[in-house]
Amino acid sequence: MNVTTDAVSGAPLVSLPAGALPTIHRLLARDRSPEEAATLARELGYDAGEGFLDAFAAWLRERGEERAPAALPADLFWPLLAGFFASLGWGPLELELPHPGVASLSSVEWAEAEREGGAGGPTCHLTTGLLADLLGRVAGADLAVMEVECRSRGDERCRFVLGGAEALEVLYERLVAGDTYGEALGALG
Repeated sequence: MNVTTDAVSGAPLVSLPAGALPTIHRLLARDRSPEEAATLARELGYDAGEGFLDAFAAWLRERGEERAPAALPADLFWPLLAGFFASLGWGPLELELPHPGVASLSSVEWAEAEREGGAGGPTCHLTTGLLADLLGRVAGADLAVMEVECRSRGDERCRFVLGGAEALEVLYERLVAGDTYGEALGALG
């Protein structure tokens, strides 16, 4: 484990091996239903969102960017956010704008996913909570995040869809009904 101090805020930053993330999931799942374990992981991520946002702002300042994350134009914000997560070892992120009501971030190497695959559904719950809080703070509004593809279940990538609660509820209902991701997007109108 690597512990450093953020030179700007003085807050400790901790690095863990990527293998610790699936271990956290396994420990949360012990003696709990899958739903309870997923909820706890999302809550952990959500509670960490503010700290990640502070670290992202410090990371930006270290690179000469004096604007706060919320003040960055979108065409600069998304690549910088991707660079920040990649620098922490989470993996690369690619922004996609599949529909006017939603955006998605995807990664073919996301650290939270278990490489073996075989899970029954998406498992990057910590990430969904973390992104919901961090990006909601940047947007100044509540934001819903849902993982619709996950390498843990054998998908090619982890894909996190971001948007308003109503839009993601429609996507969720369509996916549960058996629609593909593309079909579910089409249901948004």
